[in-house]
Amino acid sequence: MLCVVFQSQRSWIDDTFCKRECIKFIPACGDIHRCTGIGTVCQVCQNLIRYDFTVCCCGRLVGEHTWLETGPFMSHWPGPQAVQEERWSVECHTQASATDAYGTIDFQDSADRNCHAKYVRVAVDTKAEALLQLMLREWQMERPKLLLTVHGGAENFPLPLKVRQAFSKGLITAAQSTGAWIFTDGINTGVSLYVGEAVKAYGTNGRRKRNAVGVTPWGVIDNHGDLIGRDVSVVLRPYQPLRSPLSKTVCLNSLHSHFLLVDDGTLGKHGCQLGLRRKLERHIQLQKIHPRVNQGVPVVCVVVEGGPDIVSMVLDYVSSVPPVPVFVFEGSGRSADLLAFLHKQTAMDRCANYLYIYKTQITIFDSESEDQQEADCAILMATLKGTKSSPAEQLGTALAWDRADVANKHIQVYGQYWQVGSLEQAMLDALIMDRVGFVKLLIDNGMTMNRFLTVSRLEELYNTQQGPTDNFLHHLVEDVKQNHIPKGYRVSLIDVGQVIEYLIGGAYRSTYTRKHFRAYYNHLHTHCMVSDHGRVSFSFACQMSHVLIGCPPLPSLLSLQERSMVPRDPKEAQQQSSKLGDSSLVVFNFNDLFVWAVLQRRQQMALFLWQHGEEAMVRATVACKLYRAMAHEAKQSNMDDTTAEQLKTYSLDFGQLAVDVLDNAFRQNERMAMKLLTSEMEAWSHFTCLQMAVSSRLRPFVSHSCTQMLLTDLWTGRLNMRKNSWFKIILSILMPPAILLLDFKSQAEMSHVPQSQEALHVFLMCALMNVAMFSRGALKEGQDVEKGSACWERISDPEADTVIPVTTLCLFWTRRLYEFYNTPVVKFMFHTMSYLAFLMLFSYTVLVKMEDRPSTQEWLVIVYIVSTAVEKIREVFMSEPRKPSQKLKVWFGEYWNVSDFLAILLFLVGLALRWHSGSYRTAGRITYCLDIIFWYVRMLDLLAVNQHAGHYLTMITKMTSNMFYIVVMMAIVLLSFGVSRKAILSPDEAPSWSLLRDVVNQPYWMMFGEGYPDEIDACAEGKPCAPGAFLHPFLQAVYLFFQYLIMVNVLLALLNNVYFKMKSTSKKLWMYNRYRYIMTYQEKPWLPPPLISLSHVTLCVTAIYRKHRGLSEKERDSCRLKLYLGREELKRLHEFEDRCVIAYFHEKKQDVLCSQIHRIQATAERAEEMGVVIGEVSERVHFIQDSLQVLDSQLGQLQVLSALAVDTLTLLSASDSLQQKEAHLGYCRPIAHSHHYSPNSCTLPHIDITPCHTPKAYHSTPPSLLWGLTSLSHRPPLEWHPGTWGDGGREGWGAGETKEEEKVQSIMVHHSVILCCVVAMSAMEKNNLMRLAHTIPFTPAGEEVSVYSLEEVEAAGAESSVISWSPRGLSAVLQPLSSEGCLDGALRRAMRVLCTWAEGDILSVGCVYVVKAFQPKVIRTWQRVFHSDTPLQLCLREIQQQRAAQKLMHVFNQVKPENVPLSPRFLDVSLLHCHSDGQWLTIERNMLGDFRKYNNNTGEEITPCCGMEETLLAFSHWTYQYSCRELLVLDIQGVGSELTDPSVIRADDKSLTGDMVFGPANLGDTAIQSFVLKHTCNSCCKNLGLLVLTCVCVCVCVCVSHSCLHLGHRVGLEMNA
Repeated sequence: MLCVVFQSQRSWIDDTFCKRECIKFIPACGDIHRCTGIGTVCQVCQNLIRYDFTVCCCGRLVGEHTWLETGPFMSHWPGPQAVQEERWSVECHTQASATDAYGTIDFQDSADRNCHAKYVRVAVDTKAEALLQLMLREWQMERPKLLLTVHGGAENFPLPLKVRQAFSKGLITAAQSTGAWIFTDGINTGVSLYVGEAVKAYGTNGRRKRNAVGVTPWGVIDNHGDLIGRDVSVVLRPYQPLRSPLSKTVCLNSLHSHFLLVDDGTLGKHGCQLGLRRKLERHIQLQKIHPRVNQGVPVVCVVVEGGPDIVSMVLDYVSSVPPVPVFVFEGSGRSADLLAFLHKQTAMDRCANYLYIYKTQITIFDSESEDQQEADCAILMATLKGTKSSPAEQLGTALAWDRADVANKHIQVYGQYWQVGSLEQAMLDALIMDRVGFVKLLIDNGMTMNRFLTVSRLEELYNTQQGPTDNFLHHLVEDVKQNHIPKGYRVSLIDVGQVIEYLIGGAYRSTYTRKHFRAYYNHLHTHCMVSDHGRVSFSFACQMSHVLIGCPPLPSLLSLQERSMVPRDPKEAQQQSSKLGDSSLVVFNFNDLFVWAVLQRRQQMALFLWQHGEEAMVRATVACKLYRAMAHEAKQSNMDDTTAEQLKTYSLDFGQLAVDVLDNAFRQNERMAMKLLTSEMEAWSHFTCLQMAVSSRLRPFVSHSCTQMLLTDLWTGRLNMRKNSWFKIILSILMPPAILLLDFKSQAEMSHVPQSQEALHVFLMCALMNVAMFSRGALKEGQDVEKGSACWERISDPEADTVIPVTTLCLFWTRRLYEFYNTPVVKFMFHTMSYLAFLMLFSYTVLVKMEDRPSTQEWLVIVYIVSTAVEKIREVFMSEPRKPSQKLKVWFGEYWNVSDFLAILLFLVGLALRWHSGSYRTAGRITYCLDIIFWYVRMLDLLAVNQHAGHYLTMITKMTSNMFYIVVMMAIVLLSFGVSRKAILSPDEAPSWSLLRDVVNQPYWMMFGEGYPDEIDACAEGKPCAPGAFLHPFLQAVYLFFQYLIMVNVLLALLNNVYFKMKSTSKKLWMYNRYRYIMTYQEKPWLPPPLISLSHVTLCVTAIYRKHRGLSEKERDSCRLKLYLGREELKRLHEFEDRCVIAYFHEKKQDVLCSQIHRIQATAERAEEMGVVIGEVSERVHFIQDSLQVLDSQLGQLQVLSALAVDTLTLLSASDSLQQKEAHLGYCRPIAHSHHYSPNSCTLPHIDITPCHTPKAYHSTPPSLLWGLTSLSHRPPLEWHPGTWGDGGREGWGAGETKEEEKVQSIMVHHSVILCCVVAMSAMEKNNLMRLAHTIPFTPAGEEVSVYSLEEVEAAGAESSVISWSPRGLSAVLQPLSSEGCLDGALRRAMRVLCTWAEGDILSVGCVYVVKAFQPKVIRTWQRVFHSDTPLQLCLREIQQQRAAQKLMHVFNQVKPENVPLSPRFLDVSLLHCHSDGQWLTIERNMLGDFRKYNNNTGEEITPCCGMEETLLAFSHWTYQYSCRELLVLDIQGVGSELTDPSVIRADDKSLTGDMVFGPANLGDTAIQSFVLKHTCNSCCKNLGLLVLTCVCVCVCVCVSHSCLHLGHRVGLEMNA
């Protein structure tokens, strides 16, 4: 089945999407050969075509075109004139075919996570509808509610820390909170890379949650051939997103979830994806954001950095219809900063009218601003502001996003105008879409339920398909109706009421199933469903009901008083409909929504609605009961196990809420908390909170201290048990006059105890009698018979709802008798005493001989049991359920009721048998004997009332239920042994029922230690035995082993475990069962059997009277035990409950704030904020340091000028006496000339004054080094040649020198050297020199390194030499210098260093060098080749490469003609090992001057403009021809004639081992072919006699000498690294 689905997806993608391939070769303009023939093709162009070296406008070579698979034809080659006339285009020169690349990418760039992404290759002209269908149906992406299209720089660029954090967090937060899609270019550079990093830092791991879509050109993807394949979901396509640093292609970003690879037939060209991306954005913009919201999907453009094309793109977005808002991150650079600047200038002077028109569409986000809001909120607000929609539409958009914070801050503001009905529709949408935050927002802003909630809207809520319903409500309706409902069935409120009654059970009556509601509902339904034009919808008709029948829609939940006004007769409904509709006050207006949320399983909405309205505790118990019942139904319906577990969790959550609120109320006011438990809840079928908790089996609630105190007061009633002993109570039962001696509680002490309707009537009658006596003056005012004090109390009549103040002066003896005998504890004692008497009589009956006629004792037993049977029948019919089947089900659900039923039934059978004679009477007597067992066991239930004995009974019950399966297994083992034993020992047994007894009898007793040793060996002592009897001992041994040692011990271990497990919970279970015990005796008649028959007669008469009087539905609901309160007292109780709920949430909030996790989170947030502040402080410190350096530099310049002034004055004074001015001029000029031009100056023949030997390039040079430069250096001494100075010179000056002149001359030379050194330094170095140039001992500063150099040793032959590394490295100390510019390249990083000390002459002290290291990405790339010491291997080959270029340059300088005067050379490079981190680097001398690059390693070269450039380009040509097309030196660069970092290209040779002889920049045949195509021979090439390079030329080697030829073959192989 899965394969069929994949096959269908595959066929749909093949039929829908295409790829593009170039079908006509049109050469690119830059690659056309310089032939001027018209209509003909020159030989060179033919050779280029033949050998596939010509590039088409699509970016591919000739051989890469599909139409050339059978071989190229010259007829396909257009002439130059045709090229100029025809331009390449996608429509005309490409062909569409079925796509061949789609499936799932498996990125291989990370080992710590699995990154998969869906992808497909599509043509540039693909329809947007097909793409959206692919993303929604095939890729299963969630429908977008927002589209974030990110534009910016395509190349890597630095992003400030604050901007980066704001962009990353804001983008991902906005996307995840709204369910947005993110569109990027999908590449691994530029802004797409930052989006990927944001997804990694703040996103989720699931692909369906990421929704980051990359729209990428197919032709620019590196290794896109790896993605070719038609795989839907079976095979993962491995992809390595690592490209060569020199490659112009890009890699896909592994953190995107989906890729649309746009193909226009080109290769290596960007931009083709923009049109398809914009088309797809417009199509998504037309889609609905949500089925209930009419707005389209908003699109917002996010701009980060970017080039000039971004500005035009922004203008296209804001000027489109509908406009697309633009969100710009200021501070990201380039176009983003330009747009931010123009936006601010437009806001100030409105100078740019064109930009001012779209000013509202552009939002600038400044992350540096302190009053700036969060980035995600800013993005969403820019989206809402840019759409220019109405407040209602903006509210709908924010509702679809589920961003109530945005709506609260920017939409629901004071003074906002709203259209009529817009807020009601928003509330309905928020409820259906399960947006809790918006429901709270609308309620806080004045939304009232009496205006919103109608019958039609409530039914629409119940029939919605949004949220986690899974048609569960329809399943419940089917269970209630006991038949299948059709698809599309609309659930009515009456159905909902039946479901509620079915789930809660018992005597619960829903509001929707009451007669008055049914009548009103049917009346509305009858009038609203018929119109002149046919059938109309019920919801619309109900909204128009005031037009049809003259009444507005009925609110779904009415108070008791309002509901009582609803007439039963439909004719009266029209008369009272206006009166009902005018009632705007709905007391419990949140209860319907709360029940709806529970039935729809919307837990968060239910928790929110639970906090609103009154009766929070009873609503929590109702939710607990509904969820528990729904979980049971889900389990019975074989639904998903997670659904049942989820419903159980919801039930426990609400149960815990009820317990927590009760605990909070109990801590505040015990008496008020107990009133909350038993007060009558009119909105919930007149149930009490305690009844609902017991029905929900909420054991923690029932076992709470508050509930137990209330149950204790119910158990003792008006009796004051602290003053009344058990002896007094028993005496009062036996002698009623002793009741007057008992102490009773006052009415105030019993104000929280619930009463039955009968007890309330008795109390009111006594009160009225007291009032009558008081009015006649029979009693003195204020006299109290009991206490001697007057007590005024308020008594509430639930029928009249009035409060009557009375003075309780005395309790008549009738009132005392009634309250005494109706107390549950008295009933329990009275019934227990009667039951003990019954057991004694029954025991006497079965112990003595049974006569023909029953004795007096037996008649008493018969009367007792028959009256008990009548009482059981009364209990069944007086139980809460309405249907007889439900009554029987509930009654038989109790264990002791089943035991009583069997005992009574067995006794009646025995009674019927005992009237006969003979064996029947004997059977009757035996039945009596068996029946008395049940009555004795019934005594355990009487013991369960006791707190201590009740715990053990609970344990016994639990043990009995848990041991069932162990007992069954023991019975199986027993039968297996018993049957085989009996069959072996008694093979000739006749059929009889005694076989069953013999099979089980002895094996059963063997379990308890009875082994029957005489029967173990049946053949012992010569006894005759049956065949096979010898097996009996073995079978008995095995049986006893398993049964006695294993099964019995397992049973004991199980019982032991149950005991210890139940020991901690048995008390709570007993407390929960205590409610049943108390309610049982609360509802029992006070007379015990057999006198209970009198109570039965009284109840029958009372029932007949009530039925004759016509008992109302309300009175029937009020017959149960509950607390009756007046309106004012009920209002105070609700206010107290509200305060308790508020206090509970306050305590919960405080607990969260004080929790350890919250503290850790707060500390982490503060640490993050401190990190940001520290970063800002660090930036400011760096700025201050830079400012101080600038100031220091300026001060240094002043000091230098002062020093120069002093030196000038000294020279002037010397010139006055000895004419030193000419000498000074003659000395300084040659030094300057030799420094810049002539390295071998005639004035200083022994001094090589080059940049590496002068302090010109010093950076932060130590002053002691500068002062000791002339004395500490090992250079030869200066030689003076005065005859060479100036035009005329003085010939005889050297012979006539005196000592004084020599002294002055030395001073001049010393100052001149210092002057030249000082002038060559930077300002800061001059400052350091002039400030610290004193007699401070020099200590080399920097880091110690080891330097290894190549040494060339002559071999035996004069024409050959051997190059090898130095045997050991020489030490040196290098000090890093601040770089004056970016020295990094594509492959390596570079840094200038100063040599402060060196061993031997390996480095020159005081010279500046350049240290180079390979980029980390290059090292990672080549680790696949060099598994160990990768940096060392790369450095060795780089040095070997430069030495090879040196040797070739040396030969070139020897063989070049005399008309080529320049002699370029390559610098020496050494290997450097850093001791601190063990890093391998290369080091070379720093070059000063204008650094130029003449060609690169791909063969591209500059246009020469001087002889030096022509010579260097000709050198590359010469190396290729000199080495017989084996080597080619490219990437020539340097300062003047000093060169460095060449690339020695070596032709690919499959016969070689494949080892990389030269550096990683060797591109092999590709670079050689490119050089051959792009090199243009110059005059130097002609002077060298080099052949013109073409693809078909024959290699001609011009070897000047045998040594040169030998060098050409061995230049790359003779290095012994």
